[in-house]
Amino acid sequence: MAKRLTDAAVERLRPKPESGSAARPYIVYDALATGLGLKVTPAGKKLWIVQLRYPGHAVQTRRTLGRYPGISLESARDRAQQWYDWCDAGIDPADAEREAQEKANAERRAEALKKSNTFAAVAQRYIREHLSKTRRAKAGENEINAELVKYWAARPIGSISPADVRERIGTIKARAPFQARNVFGQARTLFKWAVHQDLLPVSPVASLEQRWVLAGAKLLPRQRVLNEQEIAAFWRATERLGYPYRPLYRLLCLTAVRVSELAKARWSELHPEIRRLIREAQAKGEAVDWAAVDNNVKVWTVPRERFKSDAEHVVPLSDDALVILETIPRFAGGEDFLFTTTDGERPINGLSKSKERLDRRMLSALRATARKRGDDPAPVKLPPWVAHDLRRVVRTNLAALNVEDHVSEMVLGHGRRGLQRVYDQHKYLDQIRVALARWAAKLRAIVGPAPISPPTTANVVTLAAKRRARG
Repeated sequence: MAKRLTDAAVERLRPKPESGSAARPYIVYDALATGLGLKVTPAGKKLWIVQLRYPGHAVQTRRTLGRYPGISLESARDRAQQWYDWCDAGIDPADAEREAQEKANAERRAEALKKSNTFAAVAQRYIREHLSKTRRAKAGENEINAELVKYWAARPIGSISPADVRERIGTIKARAPFQARNVFGQARTLFKWAVHQDLLPVSPVASLEQRWVLAGAKLLPRQRVLNEQEIAAFWRATERLGYPYRPLYRLLCLTAVRVSELAKARWSELHPEIRRLIREAQAKGEAVDWAAVDNNVKVWTVPRERFKSDAEHVVPLSDDALVILETIPRFAGGEDFLFTTTDGERPINGLSKSKERLDRRMLSALRATARKRGDDPAPVKLPPWVAHDLRRVVRTNLAALNVEDHVSEMVLGHGRRGLQRVYDQHKYLDQIRVALARWAAKLRAIVGPAPISPPTTANVVTLAAKRRARG
C-alpha cells in the first residue's frame, strides 16, 4: 500500500531481512506520485523505481529511475510525473529522455564550438601554434592582441567581414600608418591560417588589396642616416651607458646586424677559438692580438631561428668588433648570453629605456661640439632615429667606400634575388670581411683615433666577483 513519503522517512528506511530466510529487497510506494516507489536492497542501497504501463507493454512494468540520495524525493516525484505524462501521451520515457539528452549534448557542443570559434580563441590558437615559431613572434602577438583581439574578442570569427577589417585598419591608419600596415599583415596571415585549419570558409582579407586599404597612409621607407657628427656623438654617448648597452650599440654599428639578432646572442655562437682566446685574456688581464688570429675563426654564426631569412647567417668579425667582445663579462655557472642583466641567465629585454638615455647623451654631445666651435648650442637638435637605422648608416658608408652592391647587401644579411639566388651559392665571407674592415677603419676616423679601448681587469666581471661585491 502506498504512503506519503517524506525526506525523513526515506532516510530512515533500512534493509528488512525475513526470519528464517535470506534477506530480500522491498519497495515502498509514494502516494503522491503515480507509480513511484523506493526499492531498498539487502545491501542498503535505495533505488527509485517507476511502475507504469509503458507504451508497447500490455501490463505494468518497473523501471529504475535512479539512486537515492543522488536523486532527491522531490526530483523523483517530478520525474515520475513526467514519465506518467509521456506514457499517457503514448511516448516511451526512455525515448523521450534519450532525445532530450541528445538535444542537450548538441546544445553544449554548439556552445563549445561557438566559444572555440570566437576571434579571441582562434587568435590565441594561431599565436600558440604558428606565430610563436616565427622571428617576430612577440611583436606580432602584441599587435594582434592590442589592435584586433581587443575589438573583436567575443565575435565569431566567421562574422568578421571585409568591411570590418577595412574599418579597423582605417582607424589604426589615422593615428599610426606603419602600425596599420603591420596589423593588416598580421590579420591577413591569421585569417589565412584559420581557413587552412577549416575554422573559416574564406578569409575576409582575401578580397582586400593592401594598397587600397592603406591608401593615404604615409608609408615612405625610412631614410634616416646619421651623419658623421651624429655618429661621433653616438659613440661618445655609448661610452657612458656601460654594460650591457655600450657593447651592444657599438657592435650594432660595427656589424650592421639586426637588434633581435645581436640582443639574444650567446657565447656558444662564437667560434670556440674566439671564446678560448677571450677567456684566457680576461683571466690574465691582457688584450688579444686579433691581427695575428686566423680570419677563419673570427666569425659569429646567427642561428636560423633568429635570422630573418630562416637560414644560418655567418658574420665575419672585424678586429674592432672582437676588441669590444673582450670587454663583455663572462659569468660563472655556464650562463651563455652576451647581453644580460640577469648574470647571463636571460638576454636583455628591449632597448627603449637605454635608447632614451642614449638620445639624451647624444644631444648633449652634439651641443658640446657646437660650443667648442663657438656656435650657440640651444638650436641644436637630434632628429628622431631608431637602432635599426644603424644598418642604413653602414650600408650608406659602404657605398661611399666603393664596396660592390651585392657585397653590401650581404653584409646586411639580405638574400640574393632571381637567378643569382639559385645559381650563386658562394658565401662571399672574405668580401664581407673586407667590407666590414673598411667600415671599421672609417668609423675610427669619424669617432677619433682610438675609439675602442682594449679590455683591462676592470672590464672582466665574473659572477662570483659580482656576488662578492653585492655582499
